[in-house]
Amino acid sequence: MVEQRVGVAEFVLPKFVLILIVWLCAAPAWGQTTAPTTDAAAAAQIDQAGDDLREVMLGSHRVMLSDAQLKAQLAALPPIRAALNTALATLVPHLQDTDARLAQLGPAPTASRPAEPVESAATRAALTRARAVIDAEAKQARMMIVESDQIADAVSARLRDNFESRLWARNRSVLDPGLWREFASAVPSDLRRAAAAVRDEGATFFAAVKQGHGWFGLMVAALLAFGIVGPGRVVLNRWGFRWARSSAAAEPLRRAGLALWLVGVAVLTALAAGLAVRGALVGETALTPVFVRLAGLIVRGLVFAAGLEGLGRAVLSPGRPQWRMAPMADDDVRRLAPYPALIGVTAGLASIVAGLNAALGVSLSSSVAADCGAVLIALAVVGGALASTARARIALLAEPGAATRRTSGARLPWVLTALAAWLALIGALVAVLTGYLALATFLMRETIWIGAVLALLFLVLRFTDEAFPAWLSPSGKTGRLIETALGLSRPAMEQIGVLLAGLARLLLLLLGCTAVLAPFGAGIDEVAAKLAAGGMTLRLGHVALSPGALLGAAVLFLVGLAATRALRRWLETRYLPKTRLDVGLRTSATSAATYLGGAVSLLVAFAYLGVSFAQMALLAGALSVGIGFGLQAIIGNFVSGLILLAERPFAVGDWVAVGELEGDVRRINIRATEIVMADRSKLIVPNADLVSKTVRNMTHAGGAGRVRIVLRIDGAADPLATRDLLLAGLTAHKAVVADPAPAVLLTDVAGGALEFTVLAFVADPRKAGSVKSDLLFEIVAALRSRGIALAQDGTTVRVDLAERDGEPALPRGGDISK
Repeated sequence: MVEQRVGVAEFVLPKFVLILIVWLCAAPAWGQTTAPTTDAAAAAQIDQAGDDLREVMLGSHRVMLSDAQLKAQLAALPPIRAALNTALATLVPHLQDTDARLAQLGPAPTASRPAEPVESAATRAALTRARAVIDAEAKQARMMIVESDQIADAVSARLRDNFESRLWARNRSVLDPGLWREFASAVPSDLRRAAAAVRDEGATFFAAVKQGHGWFGLMVAALLAFGIVGPGRVVLNRWGFRWARSSAAAEPLRRAGLALWLVGVAVLTALAAGLAVRGALVGETALTPVFVRLAGLIVRGLVFAAGLEGLGRAVLSPGRPQWRMAPMADDDVRRLAPYPALIGVTAGLASIVAGLNAALGVSLSSSVAADCGAVLIALAVVGGALASTARARIALLAEPGAATRRTSGARLPWVLTALAAWLALIGALVAVLTGYLALATFLMRETIWIGAVLALLFLVLRFTDEAFPAWLSPSGKTGRLIETALGLSRPAMEQIGVLLAGLARLLLLLLGCTAVLAPFGAGIDEVAAKLAAGGMTLRLGHVALSPGALLGAAVLFLVGLAATRALRRWLETRYLPKTRLDVGLRTSATSAATYLGGAVSLLVAFAYLGVSFAQMALLAGALSVGIGFGLQAIIGNFVSGLILLAERPFAVGDWVAVGELEGDVRRINIRATEIVMADRSKLIVPNADLVSKTVRNMTHAGGAGRVRIVLRIDGAADPLATRDLLLAGLTAHKAVVADPAPAVLLTDVAGGALEFTVLAFVADPRKAGSVKSDLLFEIVAALRSRGIALAQDGTTVRVDLAERDGEPALPRGGDISK
C-alpha cells in the first residue's frame, strides 16, 4: 500500500511542478493580452483645451476688438497648444503599444482559415476598441493644434490690418494753417476739461489725506523716493567707482562692469522711486482713474529717461575719461553728454502727453497738434545728437594713426547704423510734413528705442567678451578651481572661455534682435507688405517673386554673410589662436566656415522665396550646360580649392615652388592661391594648376633648406687643400646646420679644371638664397687669399699692335677672347 502511494506521488508531483512552471512563464504573456486603458488625464487635457479653444475662437470672431484684446487672444493660444502637445505625447506611446500587441496576435483569421481561440478573439476585439479610442483622441488633438494655428494666423492678420490702417492713415499736416486755427479755437474747452480733472484729483487727494494717517504714508513715500533717486543713487554710483578702482580684474572688464552698474543703478532707482510714490497714492486712494493711468505713464517715462541718461553716462563718462567706453575726446563728450537725457525726457513726455490726451478726451485738433509738436521736438533732439556724434566720429578719424582704426572692421556697423538713423529722421520729417502723423510718430519712437537697445547691447557685449575669459583664466580663483577639479590644461581653459564668450555673444545678439523687433509688434510685416503691394508679383512656376519677397531674401542673404564674416573674424582673432592648430589648419577652418556660411545664407534666401530643394536641383540642372561651357574654368578652380583645403598638400605659411617661382603661401581663396615672392610681389596661381601640376613644398614636412654651389678651380690647385678650405668656410657660417653635415664633393675633372660641388643645409629654406650669397663672398675671398684661382672658360690672347703712321695704337691690355 505504501509503495502504491509513493508511485502516485512520483507521478503527480512532477506533473504539478511542470504545470506551475508553465503557468509562471505564461503569466506575463497572458497579462499582456488585456486591453490597454486610455489615459484619463490626457483625455481631460484634450477636453479642457477644446473648451478653451472654442472660447478663444468665439472671442476672436467679434467685430470690434482692440489691439490689447487681440493680443490677449494670441497670448491664450500657446498654453492651449502646449496642453495639446502634452496630451498627444502621452497618447502616441499608448497607440504604438496597442499596434505592437495587435501585431503580436497576427492578422485576423479569414473565412478559409480556422477560427482563433475565444480568448484571442476577445483580446483582439478589446485591443481594436482601445486603439480606435486612442486614435480618435490623438486625431482630435492634432486637429485642434491645426485649429489653434489657424486662429493665431487670423488674429495676427487682424492685428496687422489694424496696424496698417493706423500707420498709413493720413491726418492733418503740420504745415496746414487750418489745423492750428482749429487748435487755437479748441484750447479753451480743452483747458476747462483739464482744469476739471485737476479739481477732481485735488479733491480726491485732500480727502485721502484727511482720512486717518494718509498724509504720513504719502510723506514717507515721497521722502523714500527722494532718498532713492538722490543720495541713494549717488552712494551706489560711488560704490561702483570704488569697486572699479580697487578690483584686480583687467581694465576693459572693470570699465564694462562699471558701465553696466551705472545703467542698472539709474534704471532701478528711478523704478523704485516711481513705484513707491505710485503705490502710496493708489494705496491711499488719492488718485482718480484718470490720474492712476497718468501715474503709470509717468513712471514708465521716468524709468526710460533715467535709463537713457544712465546709458549716456556709462558710454560717455563725462569728466572721467579713464572709464569712458566710447573713443571720443573731452570736447566732443561735453557737446554730446546732454542729449541722452534730453532724448529720454522727450520720449517720456510724448508718451505722457498722448496718454493724457486720451484720458481727458481732448479735441482731435489738440491731440494732432500735440503729437506734431512731440514729433518735431524729437526730430530736433535726435538730429542734434546724430550731428554731434558724426562730428565726433569725423574728428576721431582725422587724428594721427586713425588709418588703422578705419580698417579694423568697426567702421561699417557705425556707418550702417548712422545711415539708418538719418533715413528714419528724414522719413519722419517727410511724414509729419505730408500728414502721415502716425508713421512719423512710429519712426521716431522706434529710432529712439533701437538706439537705446543698441547702446545697451554694446555694453553687455563688451562685458561678456571680457568676463568669461577673465573668469576662466588660470590666474583667477574660478579658473584655478575648475582647472583643479576637471584637470584641464591652461590652453583648454582659455579655449572654453572664448567659446563661452562667443555663445553668450550669440544669445545676446538674438535677444537684441528680439528687443529691436518687439515694439514693431505686428507692424514689421505691414511695412514690407506695403512695399510689396501694387500687384508687382512675378510667378515662376510655384514661386511668387514680389519686391517685398526679393528685398526680404536679399536682406536675409546679407545678414547671413555678415554673420559669416563675424564668425570668421571671431575664429581668426579669438578662438583659433587659443588652439594648438597650425596656421594652415586655422586658415582651412576659417575658409570652410566662410564657404559653409555662404551656402547656408543662399539656402535660407531661396527658402524665403519659396524655392524648395527639388526646384534648386532643377535650376542647377538647367544651368549645368552653361556651367559646362562658360564657367568650366571657374568651377574647376573652385573644386580644386576645396581639394586643396581638404588634402592640405600645402598650407598658409608654407614655402612652395611652382616651376621656377618660389614664395610663401599667403591665402587659399575660392578661385586662386596667393603666393608672396621674395621681392614682396604677389603671385596669383589658379587652384586647378596647383592640383594638376607639380608643386614643391619645402617647409610642409619641416625639412631643411639646401644650398648648392658649383665651383671650377684651376687644375694646378691642390684638391685636398681646396676641400679643407671650403669645408672650413661652410662650418664657420652660423646659419649652416651641423645635421645634415655640409659636404664638398669633387664631381668632375675636365679641361684642366677641378669641379667642386659644395652642399650645405640651413634650418629655414627661405634663407637659402642669402646664405648662398654669404658663402660665395667668403669662398671667393678665401680662395684668392690662398692663391687658388678659378678656372677660365676660354683662352685669353693679348695682342699689342705697333703704332702706324697717323694711326693711334690700341690700348695695352686689350683682351680678345675666343
